[in-house]
Amino acid sequence: MIIKKISLYNFRQFQDEQIIEFSNDEDKNITLILGDNTSGKTTILQAFLWGFYGKANFKSKDSLLNAKVAQEMLTTKQEKDVRISIELEHQDVNYFLTRSLTHYVKSGEIKASAISKVDMKYKQSDGQIENIPTHQIQNKIGEILPEDLAIYFLYDTERFGNITSKADVTSSVKGILGLTVLDNMIKHIGTPTKSKSVLGQFNSSLNLEGNKNATEAYERFKKAEERKEEVETRLEQKKKEREAYSKSVDERQAILRSLEKTAQLQAEKDKKVKMMNFEKSALKTAQEHFYSSFKNNTPMFLGHSLFQKAMAELANANLDKKSIRDMNANAIKDIIERGICVCGTEVCEGNEAHKHLLEEIRYLPPESIGTLLKFFKEKADLFSKTGEGYFTQLDNSYKNIFNNLQKMSELEDEIQFLNDELKKEDSVEKHQEILIELEAKVEKLSDDIDLLNQELGELKKSIKDDKATYEQNIKLSDRNNELLKYIEYANQVLEWVTNHRDTREHDIKEQLEEKVNNYFSKMYHGKRKVTIDDKFRVNLVTTDLLEEIHTDESQGLETVKNFAFISGLVDLAKQKLQDAYEKEAEAYPLILDAPFSNADEKHVKNISEVLPNVAKQLILIVMAKDWNYAKNALSSKVGKEYYLNKKSEIYTKIT
Repeated sequence: MIIKKISLYNFRQFQDEQIIEFSNDEDKNITLILGDNTSGKTTILQAFLWGFYGKANFKSKDSLLNAKVAQEMLTTKQEKDVRISIELEHQDVNYFLTRSLTHYVKSGEIKASAISKVDMKYKQSDGQIENIPTHQIQNKIGEILPEDLAIYFLYDTERFGNITSKADVTSSVKGILGLTVLDNMIKHIGTPTKSKSVLGQFNSSLNLEGNKNATEAYERFKKAEERKEEVETRLEQKKKEREAYSKSVDERQAILRSLEKTAQLQAEKDKKVKMMNFEKSALKTAQEHFYSSFKNNTPMFLGHSLFQKAMAELANANLDKKSIRDMNANAIKDIIERGICVCGTEVCEGNEAHKHLLEEIRYLPPESIGTLLKFFKEKADLFSKTGEGYFTQLDNSYKNIFNNLQKMSELEDEIQFLNDELKKEDSVEKHQEILIELEAKVEKLSDDIDLLNQELGELKKSIKDDKATYEQNIKLSDRNNELLKYIEYANQVLEWVTNHRDTREHDIKEQLEEKVNNYFSKMYHGKRKVTIDDKFRVNLVTTDLLEEIHTDESQGLETVKNFAFISGLVDLAKQKLQDAYEKEAEAYPLILDAPFSNADEKHVKNISEVLPNVAKQLILIVMAKDWNYAKNALSSKVGKEYYLNKKSEIYTKIT
């Protein structure tokens, strides 16, 4: 399909008729449409959608009719049309499509007709113009560009989103690559229980009158077929649920792998708490030592200076050395009076022992203060030394207490910091609990799937047995035999088409994945690749690790992935092998609105080098600032260039 021209008449910002003719030059296949914000870039793209399908996807629900024209209508009361005309070529045939919507004034308000009018013509080989009947127009548009495929070729960056999340991606890819024809063949042949299918019509034409066994067998396998379809539907739903939960399990496991930081923080916090408990115990010991020293030795410490002064005074005193510690004069008198010394010597008045004892009394209290001073000096010296050691002990204990308190304060700050950091991180336990729940759901769904598969196997056997009974009893007439032969042919064709469809899908999926990765590697400058599953859903995985894992995507990376997918799709649509029953391969144009808005300069350059070589026709609707990044790569391929000159909020002139 090649688009030659579009005409916009009173469509949104574009008052009166304004025309864009598109480049069809193979060497300069780009038509460039430049415009600033709110100048009508998206309106151009939506004009194609409305022209083809009568649907427009604007963010605001304003009327399609130009606002200035609407104001004039309130004065003139004249009817006015919104109109889009598209001229295109498809499989060497020129088509002219026009869609219009009439607006009129009623009760002082502008009203639009309930439905738009559509007209389509084509040019015959002899140059004559032929009308396509109105009731056939939408079918013809669907043949040229099916509506569910339009989003891939009329690409709106802001509204397209992520190709991974597209629910209709399977049917879209099948439609572009011709697989829908095979699906339609399978539906057309159908099953015996579907009355409008080939097999259903053959079976309903069989003569069952008078044949009870055949009738009963038919009813049994008909019910079994219906139940089989229900089981297959439930089985598909369960598989989808399991796939979704399995994906969630993978995501949760990835989260847990990423929570190493949380585990490290928790380990560091546990270490700090253990150190805090040690410091608390050490503080208690230091405090007890301090209190004990203060309680027992304080009198010695407080009397220390007095003892020092007393000792200084006594330093020069002439203290005799004859006194006996703890001995006094009264004890000597008792010995004399007793007459016998403690050593057993007899003491009597006048003998030597008596003389010595009388001499000793002179040096004992209360007769001698020297003895008392001697004893005081000894005790004062002991107290003085105890006082000196007391201060050192008390000082060391206080320093220990201070150090403990300082370390505890630092540890409190560190523990609080770790708590704050942990609050920012996810809880490992929370994710582990969720993972266990998800794994349980996957296991339960797997059990359900096993039971459904078991029931499906039993149903298939029952259907096979009942069909055999039915066919054996149905051979009542030549007509029945003829129909049974047709049914056998239809079943053989159905089996062949189904097998061929499955093989084609597998081959095309591999071809598409290869092409998409080829374009992705040219557009992206990192270590990732694209995977496409059996449902043609697209995901990115990193190749920078030993194990390939799915990765998050920025808007820029999402854009690159989308373009790579579309490029691969367009390329495969051009190159796919053709079979007689499939539609002919057709080149598709790419009409891109704001294609570079989410990509960085390097990716814009890479994308720009790929797109013109993929699409036979490329129409770029971009802002001037975004075009600057792509200009060097694309300017030589621009065949036509337009500028959306915004005159006011309600009027833009295409120049």
